[in-house]
Parts: sequence; C-alpha cells; structure tokens
Amino acid sequence: SFARLSMPGATEGMAFSALAPSGQSITVDTGASSGGSNSGPEPLELLLLALGSCTGMDVISILRKKRQLVTSYTVNVYANQAVDYPKVYTEILVEHVVGGENVSPQAVARSIELSTTKYCPVHAMLSQATSVEHVFRILDATSGSVEPGFVN
Repeated sequence: SFARLSMPGATEGMAFSALAPSGQSITVDTGASSGGSNSGPEPLELLLLALGSCTGMDVISILRKKRQLVTSYTVNVYANQAVDYPKVYTEILVEHVVGGENVSPQAVARSIELSTTKYCPVHAMLSQATSVEHVFRILDATSGSVEPGFVN
C-alpha cells in the first residue's frame, strides 16, 4: 500500500491533500487554534471515522446475509481523550443503532462480535492501543420499541 499527503503552497495553513492507496482523496486539516482552517477532519478524528465505518460495513453486510430487515443504520463513535500530549484516545465507545422490522438482537450482537474478532482490521489495531467497547440499540419500526444490547 502507498499513501501520499501533499501540501501545495506550503507557506501557510496546515491542510494536506491526502491520496489513499485506492486512489480516493480527502483533505486533512486542523482548527484555527493549531494554524489550520478546519477544511477537513483532523488526523486523530480519522481514526474514529475509520473504526465506525469499518465495523459498520461488516455489521450491515452480515445482517443482510442473516436476512435481517434493516431499514436504517447509524454508527456513533464516542471517545475520551487524554489531557496531556500526545492526547491519545483513552477509551472509545462504538454505538450501533439499527432500525428495522423484527431485527434480532442476537443477530446484531453476533454481527458486531464477528466484526470485532475476525473482520475489522481497524478495530484489531485500535483495541491493542486503547479500550474499545461496542453497544447497540434496535429501533423496531413495527412496535416503536427501543431495545438496548451489549456485546460480550
């Protein structure tokens, strides 16, 4: 894999144009207090986005294979950050909010478990460095009930 980050006209600002190995691009920046213009996510924030999207793609794929009728899916990623430099994330909580009709809590829990123990390389790497926990809620479209769940 090869990634490239370039800063054209490197005389001001902090923004990098980042090119992923896939050829996709994104702007990475920081806020004004650090000399940036907030034109894209900060580097550390990208870890949260990577974790949420990695597990989310696994989970929705597995739920579809399990023939679960999922009509909405949101992944919220919360993190506590150390006060002292290098200000790493000290704990991360990933909340999966699954909406649908008669979605099985066991299917959701198993899908998250498979992602975190077998498929998601981002979870595998981050969980070596900090505490990463996953929880879920199911919003049932037919009954309107909300069912919370935890992944062991």
